[in-house]
Amino acid sequence: MGALLMGFVSVFADEIADLRKKIPEMGDSARMTAYEQMYNLAMVDDNIDRQVGILNEWLEEARRQHHNDYLSYVLIARASLFYNNDLNDSICYHVPKDMKVLKETGCWDRYFEIWAFLINTYIYGEKASIGLHEVKSMFDEAEKTDNKYGMGLAYNCMGNGYMVLGALDESVKAYRKALDVLSELEVIHSVVMELYPSYADALNDLKDYDRLESLTVEWDRVLTRFISQHKDDFPEDGYQLMALWAYNFLAKAQAHIGKGDVKKAKADLDEVKARLLTDDDYVGQKYLFYRAQLCLLQGNYEEALELNNRRMALMEATDDKSVLIMVRHQRAQLMERLGRYAEAAHLYRDMYTINDSINQHDTKNQLNEMNTLFRVNEIQMEKERAQFTFTIVVTLVVLLALAVFLVFRIIAAKRLKVAHDKLEKTHNDLLVAYDNLEETTAAKERIESDLRIARDIQMSMVPSMFPNRPDLDIYASMTPAKAVGGDLYDFLILDDYLYFCLGDVSGKGVPASLFMAQATRLFHTLAKLKMQPAEIATRLNDELGADNEQGMFVTMFLGYVDLTSGHLYFCNAGHNPPVLLADDGCRFLEMIPNAPIGLWPGLEYEGEEIDCVRDQPLFIYTDGLNEAENRQQQQFTDERLLELLETRPFENAQQTVEMLREEVEKHRDGAEPNDDLTMLCFKVKKEKPIDAKNDEKGD
Repeated sequence: MGALLMGFVSVFADEIADLRKKIPEMGDSARMTAYEQMYNLAMVDDNIDRQVGILNEWLEEARRQHHNDYLSYVLIARASLFYNNDLNDSICYHVPKDMKVLKETGCWDRYFEIWAFLINTYIYGEKASIGLHEVKSMFDEAEKTDNKYGMGLAYNCMGNGYMVLGALDESVKAYRKALDVLSELEVIHSVVMELYPSYADALNDLKDYDRLESLTVEWDRVLTRFISQHKDDFPEDGYQLMALWAYNFLAKAQAHIGKGDVKKAKADLDEVKARLLTDDDYVGQKYLFYRAQLCLLQGNYEEALELNNRRMALMEATDDKSVLIMVRHQRAQLMERLGRYAEAAHLYRDMYTINDSINQHDTKNQLNEMNTLFRVNEIQMEKERAQFTFTIVVTLVVLLALAVFLVFRIIAAKRLKVAHDKLEKTHNDLLVAYDNLEETTAAKERIESDLRIARDIQMSMVPSMFPNRPDLDIYASMTPAKAVGGDLYDFLILDDYLYFCLGDVSGKGVPASLFMAQATRLFHTLAKLKMQPAEIATRLNDELGADNEQGMFVTMFLGYVDLTSGHLYFCNAGHNPPVLLADDGCRFLEMIPNAPIGLWPGLEYEGEEIDCVRDQPLFIYTDGLNEAENRQQQQFTDERLLELLETRPFENAQQTVEMLREEVEKHRDGAEPNDDLTMLCFKVKKEKPIDAKNDEKGD
């Protein structure tokens, strides 16, 4: 078979060479047709260089002829080739330039289509935060040009981004919006057929099997219309048509397996099997997995193991860690059912190793691995201690709140009965109501007292004493919007190094404060180990992201500065850019975007550095500053922040923080705070410390 295939490839290569020789003698129209034939022949071969070469020649010919239709088609074909072969560098290099060409020629659908390739490259290439920023720009431009196709593609990319970040609820919402927008178009685009499987997988991961089953019914109708509209575009072999239906029946099987409906799931998978040409492709591999799941559900463990063996054999070529974990987890379940517990334990260890290695460099040596394990143990102990202390307080507050709620319910029920039975209230009723009011008022005061205690505990977890050193000026403040909040800051001085962080937890109130407590103590522990900022962020992300069922996260700016040289090392994890009060004016730091901490364990964060920030104050803050709102819901804005820092002379760190806090209060003009407000400012001075080691009050 291999020799026969090589023979076909050789024949196609000869045909391509013959066509290329004839092109100089052809007219313009014939040349375009010849390049199209050459590309179709080259697609049979796996020689990427040959395919790219033909596309580049075809592109030059389309430019020479000013043929915009072919030009846009070839640009999309080239981007698709790069994308499907994981040539991410080529995507990032060519697509931004190709987008300008498509925009100039007015090929708007192709413009948004090629933009989607770039966004998905970011999203699946460990740069999801960049991808989601691009999605916002894409949607804004599509909305400005009233291009429904572009808006639908933007929502689709948004769903992909949220899927990668593990935000399944947000992913489902984005996919739904994409379908709603794209359904307004007269012609159903092929992207819709790619969208349904992603939407189905998200619902399956959420275990929302009722909604998944409803989606497949909608999918049936849309797929039937799509085939009717594009029936002339499908190849005669019918493989693409069968694959479209196979995806649909796979989603039905997912829903029915999830709901425990064995009979319907078996019928669905039989339909998938009837449309498969091979187990090797993506549809075939998913079929093997869910057929094994069905057997597991039925108790046919030996048959399930055979199917799992076939799926495992196909995993050598994949680098998708989530797939590796999923298939191994299925196998571990089977080993347990079959009583092969040692093998099950081995598989669970493998899964742990794979999960811990996602997006990690494979070149770390054994010593680093041992150090990492040791540090993880230390981190876990600190994490558990902080969580235990704070959980006790929060639990008491919650229980007391529930008690008051029940009291109110009981009182309300009694009053309703009295109102129903009597038309007039007696003097005794008024006395009882007065007594109840006193009782509930006292209960409310107890809750407020407990919340004040919780606030005091939280505030005690951030430094309130600032070092008095000749080489350092530092000050910070934190003002929660509620009784307790989700902002944090911390710093400590180790020898001549100042470690610091400032962060903002998603949400507000008690849940955010508990997450804040964990993040603060973990940072403190890791900083004492003198890790680099990027490594601290990576470890924080792994610890806070584990078992994070609520999907909470924290944006954070963290780093350390050498007080002797002024050299700054830092890492930004999705946080607002700090302001550097440099000699040539104030400016926001331009930084590598990293994802927020806690959303997706396994990310490796990137750090940066600045040679010297001596005598250049650095101001770090949460969005409770620039997004503070007044009564008219007008924000404080980044522009006003920069203006104040530029026009108000810097006296010291405390003056800067308190000045901005006063300006925010003036801006609010009596409006309730819409978010927690936290600020930290420091300046490394030229003076040498007298005795730095004996003055570490920030620790």
